[in-house]
Amino acid sequence: MIDINLLISENAKLVDKQLKQYIPTIASEEYISSILNKPKYAYDNQAFTKSILNPFWYLLDLGGKRWRPTLMLLFIEALGKNSKDYLRFCIIPEVIHNATLVHDDIEDKSETRRGAPAVHIKYGIDVATNLGDFMQFFPMRIFSSDPKLSLEIKNKLFGCYIENLTRVTVGQGVDIAWHAGLINLENITEQNYLQMSTDKTGVLARLSCEFAGIFAEIDEKTIKTIGDFGAGIGVAFQIQDDILNIDESKVSESKGGVGDDITEGKISLMVIHTLKKASEGDKKSLLSILAEHTTDKEKISKAISILNKYDSIKYSKKIAQKIINEAWEKVEPVLKESKAKEQLKEFAEFMINRSR
Repeated sequence: MIDINLLISENAKLVDKQLKQYIPTIASEEYISSILNKPKYAYDNQAFTKSILNPFWYLLDLGGKRWRPTLMLLFIEALGKNSKDYLRFCIIPEVIHNATLVHDDIEDKSETRRGAPAVHIKYGIDVATNLGDFMQFFPMRIFSSDPKLSLEIKNKLFGCYIENLTRVTVGQGVDIAWHAGLINLENITEQNYLQMSTDKTGVLARLSCEFAGIFAEIDEKTIKTIGDFGAGIGVAFQIQDDILNIDESKVSESKGGVGDDITEGKISLMVIHTLKKASEGDKKSLLSILAEHTTDKEKISKAISILNKYDSIKYSKKIAQKIINEAWEKVEPVLKESKAKEQLKEFAEFMINRSR
């Protein structure tokens, strides 16, 4: 058995080391020029530091699992390449992921992230919004300016990047429409949820795997296959995260408090399953609490008890396991036997069995 927690933890140190090489804590004209070219007039180094670098490192220093970079590195190894040769690129999904968290917290009106004030609470909505934008665009510079990559590889990376970031905004838009009450929640199907989650949460795991495939120079069909595997891991991760969020004995990664998803009015797989199975009275109560975006602990506990009443946690776990099994069945034949392949299988199982 492989200790996946330890593997992710060790890779997280490598990711943080790479982040520090590409993103300093204090801006200099030389650094800004390296990403924007030499100034026509003069850059304001202090303003750049205050509005971008300070909040960036505030957020990254709060932690996070850094599991998407690990997924990329494992696939690079499983596809026959030396992951050390591509270590600098593993920060790309992590930076984009944190960008989505900044925007997500603003859109959800969340006040905390990983147990601390959210970026927009600490630095203001204007700084946070701009930071999120910077963190979505900046990673392209990491591969576009790399002298070791061919133009063909760069073009493929650009295409992958643009497609997947577009998916993120679509998935986020659908999720916003749901928890903002723009859609009749009773009409949302399980298939709608799985597609939304694939586009919103699965997309950066997909990008991580597809980048690995592009670096390994494999064919487009195989790249899609491993990308679908990554997306499946992302969806399974989200389902487990939602389950942990309503477990009073555990804390999820996403916000840091039990029942925060109820306050947000989030439509999870558990909610959809419950709405399909619940009595009219329970359905009405659950929809009312979700629409209220309440912080009242008694109401949150009531919503959680309704979800538990209809075995929604058990059902959601079943769906997550099915997603992982189906994804592995498709990706397993395209990978040669190796230690990395074994680790990928255990990595996928870890995503749906983790306790934090």
